[in-house]
Amino acid sequence: MSRKISIKTAAALGSALLGSAAAVSAVGATAFFRYLNRPERYTPLPTDVKNINLIAHRGMSSLAPENTSVAFELAGENGFWGAECDIYRSIDGRWLLSHDPNTFRMMNKAAKIEKKTYDYLMQLSVNRGSEIEKYPDLKICTLEEYLDICKKYNMAAIIEIKGKNNSEHYSEVVSAVESRGVSAIYISFHFEDLKKMREFTDAPLYLLVGDIKREHILLVKTLENCGIDFFAGRASVFKNGFVQKCLEEGIDLIAWTVNEPELLEKIVALGVKNITTDRIYIENEAAGEPVGE
Repeated sequence: MSRKISIKTAAALGSALLGSAAAVSAVGATAFFRYLNRPERYTPLPTDVKNINLIAHRGMSSLAPENTSVAFELAGENGFWGAECDIYRSIDGRWLLSHDPNTFRMMNKAAKIEKKTYDYLMQLSVNRGSEIEKYPDLKICTLEEYLDICKKYNMAAIIEIKGKNNSEHYSEVVSAVESRGVSAIYISFHFEDLKKMREFTDAPLYLLVGDIKREHILLVKTLENCGIDFFAGRASVFKNGFVQKCLEEGIDLIAWTVNEPELLEKIVALGVKNITTDRIYIENEAAGEPVGE
């Protein structure tokens, strides 16, 4: 025999279910943020790996919040060849560093960077990331701050172009780089953005890809001084032969993101010299641990 549920009971059940869903969602969000911002110790570069260019991914992002001035300072202090960053342009024309288009993951308030002014964004604070408790009132990093740090430590600036709507302003980025005499590399998942950047600079360009495919090789060969920046964590890297084909055809490569010494040795053995990492560093014999640990 069927039983009727009163409107009041149904409402109570619905409220309870929504409450449970909200609780689960909150727990899930907390776990998600902890995963994204988890601190991880650095591993020394294997002593038998020589003559590579080690790039700090978003700065030394396992010792300080990613894409911040302190993360880049640590990269410089620890002798990285280059430091990778991600850039967006504020609505009033300032270039700022963030991996995401929205500040919600790293800062104390959600805001879409390209829709806010510089002054508004500077009122926010970075409140998540590795070792955040060491860096109170940390602000979003400007392109100028980042470039000044690269200049200070003679690091190459590896600049990922993130937004797709600001290509008419790329000359601003190039001017900031050139005015400081910094060596720069520009990377993007969007080939059209690289083509636009080529109108303003002769600096090396790299197309970001997951797997290297034949069409990627053909594409980058149409643009002068353009290489491929590929994800190193896929088994196909060692099976399809495209890394070797790129090197044979004079296409420069960067491998991202290489975090284990074993993977690093395998990638270097293929002939790749530019390595982006979150957790490998050049060991200082005097200090042992990386500066900042």
